[in-house]
Amino acid sequence: MPIRSATAAFGLAAALFCSPPVGAAPHAPRYARVVSTDDLTFEAVLALARERAPALVEARARVQAARGAVAGAAPLLHDNPQLDLQAGPRRLATGARGTDVAVGLSQPFELGGQQGLRRDAARAGLGREEALLRDAERLVVGEVASAFLRVLHAEERLKLANAALKAADDTVLATGHRFDAGDVPILDVNVARVARARARVEAAGAEGEVEALLAELRAQLGMSFTEASSIQGDLRALALAPVRGPGGKTLERSDLTAMEEEEAHAQATATLGRREALPDVSLGVRYQREADETALLGTLSVPLPLFARGQEARISGEAEVARARDALKAARQVVSNQINAAGARFTSRVEALEMFEQEALPLLTDNEALARRSYDAGELDLAGFILIRRDVMETRAAWLDSLLQVGLARVRYAVEMGVSP
Repeated sequence: MPIRSATAAFGLAAALFCSPPVGAAPHAPRYARVVSTDDLTFEAVLALARERAPALVEARARVQAARGAVAGAAPLLHDNPQLDLQAGPRRLATGARGTDVAVGLSQPFELGGQQGLRRDAARAGLGREEALLRDAERLVVGEVASAFLRVLHAEERLKLANAALKAADDTVLATGHRFDAGDVPILDVNVARVARARARVEAAGAEGEVEALLAELRAQLGMSFTEASSIQGDLRALALAPVRGPGGKTLERSDLTAMEEEEAHAQATATLGRREALPDVSLGVRYQREADETALLGTLSVPLPLFARGQEARISGEAEVARARDALKAARQVVSNQINAAGARFTSRVEALEMFEQEALPLLTDNEALARRSYDAGELDLAGFILIRRDVMETRAAWLDSLLQVGLARVRYAVEMGVSP
């Protein structure tokens, strides 16, 4: 009888989930041994995302291209001056030979302020691409933040699986001692071994999930496999951190700013199309020599806008302005709905987590203590005890899942508001 009580107490105490991870146990996963000193925090990962994320490469290239359009519209005049040179022999009435030379210099001038409109359009185009770059950063940071939380969640699930594996190992050992003492049948030994096999499978799956999610995070950050072999952070603290608002200021999300700039670009382009109905004049000076006679002439060239009067540019430009205005109006409503939906989801999941922590988590310790006493008193068999232990593990796993859902909802809420998560 003393042997039975001692072994039962040993097995039940080892089964408690306050047990440390199995870092030194024979079944320790490979992930527990791959730890480096270059752990990344949440803030460091977000900074790396803004700096190195491959998804932002194309957006930055478009910004550079838009700067080229601004540089192209910067000169005072749109067209370059034109130099004409004419030369040829001339035979005079007297039979003598001479040379005719004519040199002209002309400069086209736009009368409708088209160059200023081109500058406005180019600046609006640059502003649009810069806003799209900021919007791409907003989305990339949100994706990376969510990936970071998933890695933290997977690591916590791995710790839980390792604790369950350690408890299953100790239970097999204790059940074997009890079987040797003749206190339990071989069935209990088999049940304990099956439970340990399941715990091994779950621990191996949790290990693989951590490694896969870390690889995905590295890919989003443009990092190699040797970089950031692990991360550090508190899943609950990050999930329940307050969402940093715009600080009392009206915040315009970057995609809406891009649409505003697109409307300004369309407006400038449409006005430029209407100004094409005005003729471009060319002013110049011409030096001409015929034999022994010279002349200095001023020149004026005025095209007659009888057929091509900018019809296509005017109509398409006005249509583009209307489209951009309507799209911006619709987008504002969509963004408002997205923010409200994300805020409601975040609030509801925080409430659900609080209910979970108030009503479910405190009972786990009681369940463990009651199961321990019942099994020690012979009122609960090993299969029942393992079932209760699995329920405790699944409940704690559900709590971790709830933490992750709160964290993901918080990140989405921040992304929809256009602030850093």
